[in-house]
Amino acid sequence: MKKFLPLILVAFLFSACNEGNGGIIDIDGYILYGSPDTSSAHQAVVYISIDAGGGYGGACSGTLITSRHVLTAGHCAAAPQNLQVYFGNSVNTFYDARNVSVVTVHPQYNADNVTNDIAVLTLSQAAPTSITPIPALPPSLAITNSDVNSTPLQYVGFGVTETGSSGTKLTISRPPVAICDGSTVCNYNISGVGYTQMPPGTLGIRMDTDGGICSGDSGGPAFVVRNGTEYVAGVSSYVLLNSQEECDFFGVSTKVDKFSTFIGGITGAQYEDCGNGVDDDGDNLVDCNDPDCSSSEDCIVDACSMKTDISCGDSVNATTVGGGTGYSTYPSACTNSAAEAGPERVYRIAAPTGTIVTAMMSPASGSSDLDLLLVKGSCSPTSCVDGSLNNAGIAEQLTFTTDSNTHYLFVETYENPGSFTLTITCESSNPVAESCNNGIDDDKDGDTDCDDSDCENTAGCMGGDFEDCSNRFDDDSDGAIDCQDADCFFSPECTSRVEICDNYIDDDGDMKADCDDADCFNTALCNSLVETCDNGIDDDNNGDTDCNDVKCISHAHCAPAKEICLDGVDNDGDGFIDCQDADCQSSIHCPNIVGENCLNYADDDGDGRTDCDDPDCSSLTLCYYVSNYQRKDSKADPSCMCQFVGYTPARLPVWLLLLGLMIPARRFFIR
Repeated sequence: MKKFLPLILVAFLFSACNEGNGGIIDIDGYILYGSPDTSSAHQAVVYISIDAGGGYGGACSGTLITSRHVLTAGHCAAAPQNLQVYFGNSVNTFYDARNVSVVTVHPQYNADNVTNDIAVLTLSQAAPTSITPIPALPPSLAITNSDVNSTPLQYVGFGVTETGSSGTKLTISRPPVAICDGSTVCNYNISGVGYTQMPPGTLGIRMDTDGGICSGDSGGPAFVVRNGTEYVAGVSSYVLLNSQEECDFFGVSTKVDKFSTFIGGITGAQYEDCGNGVDDDGDNLVDCNDPDCSSSEDCIVDACSMKTDISCGDSVNATTVGGGTGYSTYPSACTNSAAEAGPERVYRIAAPTGTIVTAMMSPASGSSDLDLLLVKGSCSPTSCVDGSLNNAGIAEQLTFTTDSNTHYLFVETYENPGSFTLTITCESSNPVAESCNNGIDDDKDGDTDCDDSDCENTAGCMGGDFEDCSNRFDDDSDGAIDCQDADCFFSPECTSRVEICDNYIDDDGDMKADCDDADCFNTALCNSLVETCDNGIDDDNNGDTDCNDVKCISHAHCAPAKEICLDGVDNDGDGFIDCQDADCQSSIHCPNIVGENCLNYADDDGDGRTDCDDPDCSSLTLCYYVSNYQRKDSKADPSCMCQFVGYTPARLPVWLLLLGLMIPARRFFIR
């Protein structure tokens, strides 16, 4: 565990305090070697005077985030009853002040574990108009792991200096070394010392004799610049002291982007939540379509998710414009610790293990500074193993031998994204000879068989316009091999061949085998074979099966069937049913009525009326009776073409009863 004194100092400067007074620690700590901050932009950083009552007071720092609101630490405002805000660069030169009318500490602030250490002060009147507020960092531009050890944060405060003085606005710049972005406590491993814990919603910096935050800097800002705009990214909360009780070890700030709802609820400011599908700030732009979200992790395009496969011999033209923007930091062995801040494209290499690959990337513009990086294993910047880092406009080249890992090429933008050409050439580290008739590019040089110069003197590849009739190879690339090729029809190799009729082989190369070959039609073997006409098999091997074989013409199974005129079935298989079939034209069941067939349940003349409903059938006696005895819609029951309501067979005319005997009874059964 820690080798230093495990002392947490809440960075609150008391003007009159000692160890015997409420457990408040009187320390000789200091902010190390900060520089005076006289920037007009940072007039928004304010000095907060605290009257804690009972004659005790103190001071904190804060930031004007609107004309009426100051952002500071929760522990600066949790207990005091009277706060006053001063404007200027030093206690000796403050030029204006405001009273605080409302103090709002985060409702979940916990002094014991220093969680949710944030507060908003509402001024009794607006700040001087000469001061420009610096806004709180929205969630869309949040500090993330990509900022760790890379993005500088500028800390500002009025705290104690290395000389013991205080009350002067000083600044230091440090990148975050750790982020606790979840909802639970995080463990941070301090090199050479051990683990310490960070509250949720915080970020940490390492401090040493080059600078750090200390007593009195509480509530002061950690500024970050996003897309040219400065924001409050952190609020100084507490430090871990070294073994000499000095502020040169580890500092923790509240992560402002995690508290946008709390801040906005007081100031009225709204922020776009970039992943909830809602237009939070009311600008009619939702999530990643809102410019507020341009740097949000939810909206940053992952170049690996857009990767493209590239193979040996490929050459692609592309641009880094519109590429992924999620990667910037790579191992020092890959980019010499330089940040690749622009968009990137990723290519996955498709090449066998043991392939020597040469990748050449040429920028199209002399102003584009693009680098070429090699990544092995996982598609991640952390897996980068090599890089070509020439100046702008100069081509980059990498040569490597593939192994069992997946290999990726990253085309990265150092400065000025632009177009490029990426070309891949390959050779085998263990050369393989080209086989000239197997359809495979054996030596991986991009040429196959006779197209490969290695095969130009082989028998099968010489004179490439002629077919060698006995090498079982398509020499002239016309799709036909040996005796199947017209070039070989009269060659000795093919004319001398004879078809053997029982070995299931096309011996003479005419694409017909055994009894299918005309050479075998008159042989005793093929003539003796009998075709079974109803088993679905070509029994005599003549190419025709069952009823398609002439031997089955007279077979009962193949004799054409006759059409039955009123059973609703195409009995003879000619595509026509019942009265539609010419076989039934003379049937008494099929009156010769032009247009509508009155007994087939079909709208034959396409006028939207069927059978007895069609006026064409009005002269048919059957339809007359149907009309006069309340015929129901035949769709009511598909089994009954004509149905009669309350009508008995005894009352039907004799001829209609006889007709009923000739038509299947179910058609006219009275229900």
